Amino acid sequence: MLFKNKLFLLLAAVALLLASCSKDEGNGPDPGPVNNGDISDQISQYEARSYDGQKRAGVFYEIFVRSFADSDGDGVGDLKGVTAKLDYLDGLGVAGIWLMPVFTCNSYHGYDVIDYKSVNPDYGTVADLEELVTEAHRRKIRVILDFVPNHTSNLSPWFTSACASESNAFRGYYHFSTTAANGWYQVPSGTTNYYYQGAFDRSMPDLNYGPASTCESSATFRAMTDAAKFWVDKGVDGFRLDAVKHVYDSETSDENPTFLRKFYDNVNAHFQGKSTLGDQNIYMVGECWMGIDQMAPYYRGLPALFDFTAWSTYLSYAIQNSHAKWFPKDIIAEREVFARYRADFIQATKLSNHDEDRARTTLGGTLSVSLERARMAAVVLLTSAGSPYIYYGEEIGMIGSKQTGDINVREPMLWAPKGEDGFRTTWTPSNNSNDVSVGNVSTQAREVRSLYNVYKKFIRLRNTYPALAYGTIELPADFNDADATNKQVMAFYRTSGSERLLVLHNVSAAQTTYTINHAIDRPVADMNKVTVTTQAADKHVVTMPAYSTIIIQL
Repeated sequence: MLFKNKLFLLLAAVALLLASCSKDEGNGPDPGPVNNGDISDQISQYEARSYDGQKRAGVFYEIFVRSFADSDGDGVGDLKGVTAKLDYLDGLGVAGIWLMPVFTCNSYHGYDVIDYKSVNPDYGTVADLEELVTEAHRRKIRVILDFVPNHTSNLSPWFTSACASESNAFRGYYHFSTTAANGWYQVPSGTTNYYYQGAFDRSMPDLNYGPASTCESSATFRAMTDAAKFWVDKGVDGFRLDAVKHVYDSETSDENPTFLRKFYDNVNAHFQGKSTLGDQNIYMVGECWMGIDQMAPYYRGLPALFDFTAWSTYLSYAIQNSHAKWFPKDIIAEREVFARYRADFIQATKLSNHDEDRARTTLGGTLSVSLERARMAAVVLLTSAGSPYIYYGEEIGMIGSKQTGDINVREPMLWAPKGEDGFRTTWTPSNNSNDVSVGNVSTQAREVRSLYNVYKKFIRLRNTYPALAYGTIELPADFNDADATNKQVMAFYRTSGSERLLVLHNVSAAQTTYTINHAIDRPVADMNKVTVTTQAADKHVVTMPAYSTIIIQL
């Protein structure tokens, strides 16, 4: 009898353990009534409005083609590989892809362009790119190309010809001098008594457009805009312009914005009537890695600029230090500065990109802590103001530091377990991001609380609610009176028309509460089981576990 009692207790304990394991799924919320076959919906215990498939948020996804997907087994990612993964991107909710340089070059990264009207043979052909654009457009995904207006490769026929003689037709394409200075190098052949400017490296000679006020009359300007128009005619939707603050030496004069405005207007005029997706104007976003006050004037030249400060100065600090209260105020202050220069500015927000430490690495901590922080960074990015960009692999938590080379943040994308991954590239080892440290898309897709499913859920929410996609951002009325102990809570409103949402994030590892002192309608989504207790019509106490989020409809 004693044996039977012990056996009964043992079986009961096992049953309880199995039940708790099947329910927990990594401490994710119960599936509840919102499970419609998409496991990402199980992240939230609240039911959002049904997604109608429209990509309102315009979320872009940055792709390093060499590392993304290998279609032919040669170890190098290619354009056909990107095409093969368009359904994945479409399912994620992506509305646009930015391809890092795909032109013929002399480096693995592609920023030393030899021919702006060709495709790197490692990646495929012009026809492959045209097919990619066609298939992307079928899924309502735009394609923008990385375009380098500041310099070419030293192997470019333009440069080798320019070096040959002082009277060469391409001589004016570059800067030459008989005296050397920092960032100037001796001409390697022909007119070797001269030096040429190469601000980034001797292998990347700087282009010369002449005075910004008359740059459109230079042969260089005509050649570069002609190259951009070549790709417009192939169906490309726009360009990411590299290093725009370096085209002219003075970063803070009006020269670069003047050049960019003329470049944009010239190419945009050619774009008119060519969009198969109904876009009235071409999309151009500039890389202008400067402080907000220095960067903002560049909106005089381009409609979109990357906001590096929001991530590197504000958001990463907020999450690392559990001090999130000021983030929305900083974002609002940024947007007020941008609006002084362009009413319809596009604030291209992001976490990391190909020139920065991976976001999860920046956020720090053990692998489990950095994963929690990465989830938090993702949901803040996807609920705050701006036009979000996601660097490939960010959605599965790839890691890597630039400390020993840029290649560490550009490693192969992980699609499936290594032995089953037919698209994983092998051109460089997966030293930092691998199946042990990160996992892969296939395994994360089956895990309720995976970073991949967090991205998928919140991209869908952003696409569903116009207030999240493009609404205004405002602070609570009592922002300056809020309890100092709530510094780990980020609170802001997003509004579009009659739709108004309150967004709350607890970015810390400790549970906290937040009091809402006005009427609410209902919660529409959360992460990590946030609860709302109504004490009166105009008083609601929100209990927020560690690293949690809630979106409340007002």
